[in-house]
Formats: sequence, structure tokens, C-alpha cells
Amino acid sequence: MGILQRLYASLQNRRFDQALRKRDANALSAFAGESGFRARPRQALAAARLLIEQGRPVAAAALIQNALLAEPGQKELILALREAVQGIVVTAVSPAAEELARRADAARDVGHSAEAATLYGEALSILPDATHWRVQRANMLKDSGDLAASVPEYRRAQLERPEDADIPLQLGRALKQAGKNDEARESFREALRRDPANRAARDELAWLGEPQDQVQQTLAALERGEPSALFALADVLSNLQANFSRIERLLPSASAGSTFPPELHALFRRHCPSPAAPAGRAAFRLAILIDADAGPDRSFHARLDALIALASRDVVLIVTVTDAGRRDDILRRAAPEADRLLICRASLTLPELVALLGEYGCQGLLVLEGETLPDAVAPDWFSLALQRAESAYADGESGTLRPDGGIEHHAPILRSRHDPQRGIAAPGRALALRSAMLAEIAAAQPDVPATIAAFWAVAAHRAAPLHIPLFLACDIGVVPAASLESALAFAGAPVAIGCVIPTRSHAEDAERFVHSLRSTARHPGALSIIVVDNGVSGEGLAALARLSGEGVRILRDHEPFNWSRLNNRAAAELGEAQILLFANDDMEMLTQHWDDELRAILARDGVGAVGVKLLYPDRTIQHAGLLCSWAGRPEHEGRGEAEDAAGPAGRWQCRRTALAVTGAFLATVRADYEAVGGFDPDFPLGLNDVDFCLRLRELGRSTVYTPHVALFHHESKTRGKHAADAAQAARAEAEDARFAARWPARLMLDPTVNPNWSESLAPFRAYRAPAGAAVLRYLDDQLAEATAAFRHDPTR
Repeated sequence: MGILQRLYASLQNRRFDQALRKRDANALSAFAGESGFRARPRQALAAARLLIEQGRPVAAAALIQNALLAEPGQKELILALREAVQGIVVTAVSPAAEELARRADAARDVGHSAEAATLYGEALSILPDATHWRVQRANMLKDSGDLAASVPEYRRAQLERPEDADIPLQLGRALKQAGKNDEARESFREALRRDPANRAARDELAWLGEPQDQVQQTLAALERGEPSALFALADVLSNLQANFSRIERLLPSASAGSTFPPELHALFRRHCPSPAAPAGRAAFRLAILIDADAGPDRSFHARLDALIALASRDVVLIVTVTDAGRRDDILRRAAPEADRLLICRASLTLPELVALLGEYGCQGLLVLEGETLPDAVAPDWFSLALQRAESAYADGESGTLRPDGGIEHHAPILRSRHDPQRGIAAPGRALALRSAMLAEIAAAQPDVPATIAAFWAVAAHRAAPLHIPLFLACDIGVVPAASLESALAFAGAPVAIGCVIPTRSHAEDAERFVHSLRSTARHPGALSIIVVDNGVSGEGLAALARLSGEGVRILRDHEPFNWSRLNNRAAAELGEAQILLFANDDMEMLTQHWDDELRAILARDGVGAVGVKLLYPDRTIQHAGLLCSWAGRPEHEGRGEAEDAAGPAGRWQCRRTALAVTGAFLATVRADYEAVGGFDPDFPLGLNDVDFCLRLRELGRSTVYTPHVALFHHESKTRGKHAADAAQAARAEAEDARFAARWPARLMLDPTVNPNWSESLAPFRAYRAPAGAAVLRYLDDQLAEATAAFRHDPTR
């Protein structure tokens, strides 16, 4: 073959690949008519499958025959040719089936999925062996919401086409939508067995939280060289307007290739060093305070090497050390500039420390505790942050020293911005503070020890510390165990709580739930309950009668189910209750004195609503707060994790601010509930709870998640058991659109989440490297939020 012929063949193959990617049946049919064209076997097979599905078996047969001229022994091509020939025969002898399939295609193309599924089913009743129609019927059943009917169709088609990887892929997606994640994983694995290069199947497995698949996905992306290009793209995108940050965070499956699961943190740090702080900042001298007595000698020398490398005109080292040998080593290795850059003291009181900062002209102090090593760019980033706020902290990580003296990075610690609602929160083992603030503290409280815990206790109550979303400090020692917070006690007379429980098909569940609430409450006499009867029948009526006899009010409302309207109507009947509690009927309270925890949190300044930890019956987490947006939709935190799983930086096991919590168990202050007008009936089924919490936030009232109240939740019983259908899917789509129109800004980054978590996978499964400009924007967002909070409450 000559050069021109080879060039022409190469161009033809590229055009063919483009047509295949676009699923352009017309273009592929045209190639089938070119007798001299020879598609590569895998591409020819994929194109033939597409043409058969599109009802073009003649073109498929011609394409395969041409490919077989080059690869006559290809078994898969021979099998596909037989199927194409069968399709030709079927089409010839079954015009009625072909007409039904044509009508089904037309219904599919205009979005009438349920109608298309019915028509494909009628065609299959005439020709049950037409696998391509079976696949289309399964697709249409899935799209119309009839997942239960789609699964057996996919399974049969999967048996009929044992080499087709797309069928188990689509089956897995149907199973995932049905909540059968274990079966979905197996189906995605079957797709990979059939086609090991199937990235869609690997992405699905990574999204379902399979660590080994996330690791493989990241390693494969590194081999392809994707992350370097994507990091460069992220740098460009981060300089665009803030509205484009969504694009940066939601680059589709390729974005997953630029992210790293926590299991590959050491690899992440090798590929993704923290970016340098932007140039052009005002001069700022920072002191770094360390305890040189901490840790063994190897750790001491490694930390000293790193710190001396950082010492400069703008960085002064202050070392407390009692070991004479280490003191001599410090002074010897820091010469000849020790007098200017390094100060050694046996100990320091806070007034003495403030005096040193003034003497050396330091505008800020970075405290490093334990065996903490600062990153090379840490001084510049902390200095920049202290030019914006009084104090700052950053993400952390653990590590160990390698024999060559380098650091082997282990586990990342991705913190979030400062949250005043967290009962116990710490910035880790690195905290930066302005010298002026330290001087004020020393003047008012000279006995405050020069420790992070003591400084944090004061600084966090003055103004919100800035969070820097970069790994700026690595602890190479033993990381101290996190402190555990406890449930709150409520002093004084119990505030009345009014509880609303709608029910329809499970009044017996509601009865058990009421009993569990009363038996575990500290003040059951201060608890009034209304059960809303939204169409209870049969034995459920007897359960309601028993509840009525026990002092529970029964409110009859047999209008079509609207969660918001039912709860609003019942709340109006609870005029004496200062706290309103809204709950599903399929619950069981597990916590003693749960009512005091709710009272204590809602008594805090600025708190408008509280949500709690919900567990599945197998004691895995169903809800540990709501992410307002993950990949464009609200998402439960912790779903499927172990009951005692800590979550990122311990967020599932501590009291903290959440943008929203589920309405399955939501308590609110009556005055705040009335101020926002209750729940919006325009959200009858979903998103009503998130909308309510966001409207509270607009008034300056926060929502708090507490793990110190826990319940079992048998999800999806409240409305009864309904098969998903097109009408229900349409209602959900309308609610989604309404929510997106009302809260476009809240479909951006959830401010309670570290911005480096990637939304290309399931929540908190992988993270990415931020660009310097993105970090700056994040710092400015925190300052803007603090300013808005001050406007709502000038006393904060």
C-alpha cells in the first residue's frame, strides 16, 4: 500500500471513529457501502451492533463482511454477521413487528418512554428473539421509571449477547437507581469483564464508593497523562468568573481522572505540590513558634532542617527548648544568621512571646505543635491569610520519616471553614494569629498558655478564623485522638415540643414511633403529638384509635399527599408548642433524653433548625446531615457508612452547622418557622426540607446537625409504596427545576464542605488539587460570609 493510500485509509478510519462516537447511523451505513473500506474489528463490531439496534441489519452485514476480508478468522465478527443476517430475515418476514418497532423508535425519539416500551414489547411478542428491541424496551422502561420491569429484560438480553458490555452497564444503572447497589456493582464488574477498557463502568464503580476502583481509575488516568493536562486546565478555569467554578469542579469522567482517593494520598502529594501564594503581596514578617523538645532525634533534625530552610528576611524562628544538646545543635546549624532569624528560649509566657514579636517586627505568629512539619509554601499562605483575618488554619496530613529523611505522606485531613456550632473543633497542629490580637489577649489574660488549644478558644470567639484549603502542615508523630463531645443538658423548665407525624399506609409504625418518643423523652409531659391521617384504612384505623385513647391528636386529611401542606396544617393546631418537630412515621427513637438535646441546641443564638443522625435497621448511616448540592442535587451525608464512622474531619460525629437536614426528623423554633411561612406546598414530595432550611439561612438562622440523637429510619414508608411512573418522574423533575430556579447559588459549592472534595465521584471519595486563584477566591468567600453574618447579628 502506498503512502497516499495509507493516509487515505487513516483518514477514513478517523472519520469512521467519529461517526461511531456520535452514533451516526447514516454515516456508518455510508461506510458500509464502500467496498474498499476495512474497519478495525473492534470498531466494526461496535458499529454493527449500533446498526442492528437501529434496524439496519443489511448495512451491519455489509460492514462486517468488509472487515472479515481483512480478518477472516475473527469469531466475534462471524457471530455478529449471523445476528445481522437473522435481523435481515426477521425484517423480511415480519413487517408488522418492523412497523411496531418503527413507531416505538418515533415515541422514544420524542421522549415518550412508557409508550415506546409498550410498542417494543408488542414487537417482541411477534419476534421474541430480536435482542436489539429487547435492549431498547429495557432502556425505555428504565427511563420511564419502571425499574422493576426493566431489570429482567436487561438480564435476558445480557444472556443473549454474552459479549456486549453495554447491556450489563445499563443493567447496573437500573439497579443503582433502584437502590440495589450490591447488585449494581456486580453488573458493572460484568461490563468490565466483557470490556476491560470500559471507562463508564469503572466510573460507575468509583461513584458507588469502591476504593479499589477509585485507585485503579486514578492510576489509569496517571498512565494516560490526564491529570497534568487537567491541572493546567484548572489553573485557567480558576481565573475565570466565579460562575465558572462549577465547570472546574464538574468536568465529567475526565475530572475523575484528575482526582485522588485518600488511599493514594502519597501519590497525590508527589504529583500535586501545594501551589505558591500569589506574588505582589504587602511585606509581612511571620514568626514560627515550635517546641524543639518534642519527638525523637530523627524527628527533631528533620523539623529543624525544614524550618531553617524557611528562615528568611520575612520568617523568624522562635524555638522553645530545654534539652541543652538540641539547643546547641540549633544555634550551630542556624549560624551565621542565628541572631537575626532564630531565637531560643527554655520557655515563654504569652507576654514574653508578644514582646519578642514586637522586638523582631513580626506581624503574625504561626504556632506548630508536636512533630509538625510546615510545607515549603506555608509561611507565604499563612501570611497572606493574616492580612485578611486575625487567625487562620489549614488542611493537614499525617506522615512518617523515610530512611532517606524524606516524608512519606499518609492520611489527608480536609477541614472545612470555621463553624461556631461545632461543640469540639480544632484547627489541627498549626494555627496562625496576628501579633496585634495576641497582644490584646496578653493584656487581658496574661496567664493564657502559649498553646493552640488556648489560642483557639479565644480566637474563634473573636472573629471567624480563615480556613486555607491546602496541605500546609504534616504531623510526622503520633496524631492525638480527637476529643469526644457529649450530649447537651437543658437547664430550666422544659420548653413545650409539638410533634407532627403524617401517615397513610403505616399507622401501626406511627403507633410504635409515638411510644418510642414518649418512653425516651426526659419530659414526656411537655411533648404533644399530632398524627395526620392521610388516608389510613383497614387495621391502621385501629392503631389510630389506640393512639387517640392515649392522648395523641388525630387530624384527618384525605387530600392528595403533599408533605408540606400536611405539616403546615398540623403545625397550626399546635399553638402551645414553642418548638415544632416534624417526623416521618417509619422511625424508632434510640436516644434517651433526646428532647433535651433539641431544646439546648435551639436555645442557642442564631439556630433555627436541628436535624439528627438517622440509621438504617442494619445500623448503617442513612443521614448525617444534607449536602445542599453534590453533582447538582442535595445528597445525604454518610449514607451506607458504619454507624460510628467519623466522616471527613469528624463531621458525622460532632454537632455542626449543615446547610440543610432531612425533614424525616426536623425540629425548629416556632417563631422562625412562622417567619419563613412554614414549608412551601410548591414542593409537595421532595426538597421541601432543603428549601425550608435555606429560607431560614436567608434570615440569618442556621441549621445544626447533631449526632447525639439517633433513630432508626425505614425509608420510604410515609407515602405508601408507589411504583415510579412517568407522572411521578415529571413531578420530581418539576420540583428539581423549581428548586434550581429559586436557589441557583446554593447549587454551587456547599460552604460546609472543603472545596477540594471532587463531585465527580460519591461524596468524600476523592479530592483534587486546587489552583492558587481558586484558594484566593475561597478565602474571599469566607470573608464575605462573615460580613453577612455580622449584618444579621452585630453581636457575633
